[in-house]
Amino acid sequence: MSESLSWDNIDYPLQPWMKNAIEVMGFDTMTPVQASTVPLFARNKDVVVESVTGSGKTVAFVIPIIEKIIAEEANTSKFKKGNFHSLVIAPTRELSTQINDVFHTFFQHYPEDQPPIKCQLLVGTHQKSVRDDVATFLEDKPQILVGTPGRVLDFLQFPSVKTSSCGMLVLDEADRLLDMSFMGDVQRILNLLPKQRRTGLFSATISSIGDLIFKTGLRNPVKVTVKSKNASPSSLGLYYTLVEPQEKLQQFLNIMNNYKFKKCIAYFPTCISVTYFYAFLKYIQNETSHLDSEVELYSLHGKLQTTSRLKTLEKFTETLGKSVLLTTDVAARGLDISEVDLVLQLDPPTDTSVFLHRCGRTGRANRVGKAIAFLNVGREEDYIPFLEVKDIHIEEMSLKRDGIPREDFYCVFKNWLLKDRARFDLGVRSFVAYIKHYSNHSASSIFRLQSLDYVGLAKLYGLFRLPKMPEITKHFKDNSVKDGWITEDRVDLDNFAYKDKKKESVRQSELRNIQKIHDKKKLKFELKKKNMAWSDKAETKESKLERKAKLALKRKALEEQIQKDQENVENEVEQDWKSVILQNKKRKGNSSGIQGSFDDL
Repeated sequence: MSESLSWDNIDYPLQPWMKNAIEVMGFDTMTPVQASTVPLFARNKDVVVESVTGSGKTVAFVIPIIEKIIAEEANTSKFKKGNFHSLVIAPTRELSTQINDVFHTFFQHYPEDQPPIKCQLLVGTHQKSVRDDVATFLEDKPQILVGTPGRVLDFLQFPSVKTSSCGMLVLDEADRLLDMSFMGDVQRILNLLPKQRRTGLFSATISSIGDLIFKTGLRNPVKVTVKSKNASPSSLGLYYTLVEPQEKLQQFLNIMNNYKFKKCIAYFPTCISVTYFYAFLKYIQNETSHLDSEVELYSLHGKLQTTSRLKTLEKFTETLGKSVLLTTDVAARGLDISEVDLVLQLDPPTDTSVFLHRCGRTGRANRVGKAIAFLNVGREEDYIPFLEVKDIHIEEMSLKRDGIPREDFYCVFKNWLLKDRARFDLGVRSFVAYIKHYSNHSASSIFRLQSLDYVGLAKLYGLFRLPKMPEITKHFKDNSVKDGWITEDRVDLDNFAYKDKKKESVRQSELRNIQKIHDKKKLKFELKKKNMAWSDKAETKESKLERKAKLALKRKALEEQIQKDQENVENEVEQDWKSVILQNKKRKGNSSGIQGSFDDL
């Protein structure tokens, strides 16, 4: 044990019960980030903390918040109803829930004879409205609020919630909260809070946001950076393997069947791909011998309802067997799930900074972990030197290529697809979402659409025909593929039915309507509309949203102009009345009191 990192040597007088809690919770020594941050943040310093993933940043702000509440007696009757002391904002519901759980773990050791300290979670759910959150807040009187930006903003805008007593603000995963998707809400929250407060920004990659940190209202902040030779913890092994696109899912199965691990998190590129591949993996686990029946599968992504997401995460965390979580970047940041010793990335993330966050779900708190990234053979190999420039050093790993031949595996996938047209539709949408995802890579010189193996990629998704997409027609140059068909056996799409009878009835009705159209121009229009490229539909939807946003701005500008004109008219009327009154006064003043003419007298 390092003597300098003993909790007894911390440069701040912790509460006696806090020391007992730390000991019972198994934090034998401080981590460097905790030793540096706790004394600063618990006193009167703003902090910007950058430290490798899994280094104990959550505890580094939880302890100062609790200590500050006790020191300022925010847990006593002196604190007025409707006020709160500390606010913690995190980018995802899962991370917010985890932070809330850490606070409550500390509260389990809090003395019962002391005024209580409470924490409330603010995340959007279908079961609980913002009004319900406000009612709970006014009844329970928590000093600490933890939540996601959107829900927190809605909550703070209620008149019964007072922000004037907020003394501490924490932005966890600050670089994510200050990017384009959250910046608007976060800025509005900051405007509602008092300027005289302590602010803490925490992340493993906070240096990537640059000058944006100054928009958070920091006052003479202290930057705490825990340096390491590598950008990742020493207990975490980073590896990559080169695969053909068609073989990715088979390699994933090989790892699940043959490698020893307790828990594995597998990252997929899009929400819809998680849904799609999860359904197929459950099928081959139940109906074939290609996946070990003892492996427990879970799926998690941002389009699921909050309750479903939290229940899935809870089940995955508590399961004792060999388990795999299929997920997206919604589970890439901050989550601390015990016994996760393997992370798989079927594709690198579009944002390079997220790469480390994904890998950091394993190898936490000096536990051994392994992270493996799949890269497509060819141009994607340039991603390795690209990562080295960012101090991310990754080794190549060769994987076993066991199991059935890839064409046989593709036939299994294809046959599963042919049992229900709905599966085919889902596969096409997943494929198209992947193309769109791939085109948004920050390292666009490496991840290029013209370099993709479209046929191999389509077979990875079990498809037998390439969707009609401008991206494919522009870059795809395989003359052997006619009309998009990638198999010799063509499927009769007119008779390819949905399992759902109602859905199939609607499809048949649409087919009959098209067959009745004799006007060639109208038929051409209907077929074009029916077979419209998915990317075109997305672009149309985006353009509609853009037009809607522009109209809203014009309407707002017009309303402001009308209001301004009304104010000008009112001012002019007021000025006119004033001038009339002044003129009348002048006339009265100049009058001699004699009216009329007496010249004729």
